[in-house]
Amino acid sequence: MSLPLNNNGNIENEEQAYAKMVYNYDWSSTVLGPIDSWDPALKNALNLCLHTVFPAFLCIYPDWISIYNPAWKPIFKSKLSYQKALGKSVRENWPEICDILNSQFESVRISGKGLFFNEFCYTLERDGYAEDVFFDHTFSPVIRSDGSVCAIFGLGRETTQNVLSARRLKILNEFGRRISEVTSLENACQIITKVLSDNNADIPYALIYLVNHKSDSGSIARLIATTFDYNDKTGKKFPDYLPETLEMIDLAKDVNKTYDTYIELKRHDATYSFLKCDSWPISLLLKEGGHIKVLLKDDSQAVLLLTKISLCEGQVLSAILICGINQRCALDEQYMEFLKLTLSHMNTFLLHAKTIEEEKMRSKVLADLNRQKVLFFQGISHELKSMDLLSIK
Repeated sequence: MSLPLNNNGNIENEEQAYAKMVYNYDWSSTVLGPIDSWDPALKNALNLCLHTVFPAFLCIYPDWISIYNPAWKPIFKSKLSYQKALGKSVRENWPEICDILNSQFESVRISGKGLFFNEFCYTLERDGYAEDVFFDHTFSPVIRSDGSVCAIFGLGRETTQNVLSARRLKILNEFGRRISEVTSLENACQIITKVLSDNNADIPYALIYLVNHKSDSGSIARLIATTFDYNDKTGKKFPDYLPETLEMIDLAKDVNKTYDTYIELKRHDATYSFLKCDSWPISLLLKEGGHIKVLLKDDSQAVLLLTKISLCEGQVLSAILICGINQRCALDEQYMEFLKLTLSHMNTFLLHAKTIEEEKMRSKVLADLNRQKVLFFQGISHELKSMDLLSIK
């Protein structure tokens, strides 16, 4: 398909082609009427909207008919193009948030005063799922010559990735602050899940299994810590949407399971593959290493991540971190990097705990040796005293 030519015979850029499309649109088919009949203030706002480099839009009263500029292209993602949104009402373009937008627009229209929103969260369906999207933006009134508001001029930018990065960094910083509380391997896992329980936007739930590999008795995966509540009578209560979640897993019985059902999820700029399974694929993770993405019964997602540390006498401790995924965020590269950094902090916790436990063991051994020395010398002293008494007699 060839690009349109301008009056000089040169290829028009996207902005010029879209501006021509807007001005040639059949506005008489809408309640707004032909563009020549529009108030001068509305025409000026339209011109500003089309030629600003920032994402901008114009929503015109009474139906809040929309005009978006080309800078909106990355914000729409797979939902629709700014060309297809042209001339449609807010309710048609954004049915999932039209009530919120209508309320905000009416506030500006009635008061005649603009609104500013910082990191305002909208739940949009623009890529096949409901997604939390954050914006810094302003809504300004477009005022006719008679003093009434005829439209809303919006200008702003999406800040979703900034908000997510700051939120995730806060969790990672909290891990760094809490490492001084570690006293044992089990305690280290409990601190990890406690931090995640308090900051659960990006990891709604977590489970930690430890596997101490022993050649003589096989390997058992033990559930050491979780963010789920514990009931003294019934034990840990897990939601029905999770795969089978046991507190102890005999990996010798689990190793022959077949995991071959993978589901692909397509997003705007990538396709992701998830394993569908009835139980947590811990044996598969131990075999392949790295991480495994799992699609759960309710179509939510989880990720299993593996780390290992060396113990005494050549033994290895494997730690499996299972993280639930926020259903309103895409499991993209940034999300996976955050999960890997969380795993890295867990590895640091476990190494710190190992050092503390080894130091406790050395202290115990030294204390035992000192006690044996004391008993030995006490015995010798007693014998010497007995010999002295005999010699006196």
